Amino acid sequence: MPESLKRLRPPHDVTWLQEARIPQETPDDVWLETVGKKGWLVVSHDRKFHSISAEAIAVKQHSVGCFYLPGASSDSWEKCRLFMRSFNRMVALAQATPKPFVFRIGRNGHFNQVKL
Repeated sequence: MPESLKRLRPPHDVTWLQEARIPQETPDDVWLETVGKKGWLVVSHDRKFHSISAEAIAVKQHSVGCFYLPGASSDSWEKCRLFMRSFNRMVALAQATPKPFVFRIGRNGHFNQVKL
């Protein structure tokens, strides 16, 4: 999905772990530190960053903003559609919400902030 989004030339940069030369097997708390230092946002189908100690500490300590998209088992088209439908709201929330934060996005497009 990140490669497809990048080809569409969105109004914001799109970078994924492998492109940033962060190996896929890198522990979440380690790459979350890198993301925080760079001021990037996390958009993921992985809904655990607030519930596992090391990841939750990294999100808080490194002031990371996260959005959980639904559809981890969906096909690429559905994932892209959900991302595109949510994009403007993600940008608005990222600009208006102090980091750290985590928002869960429902299939219905509703955003719910997750308590850290």
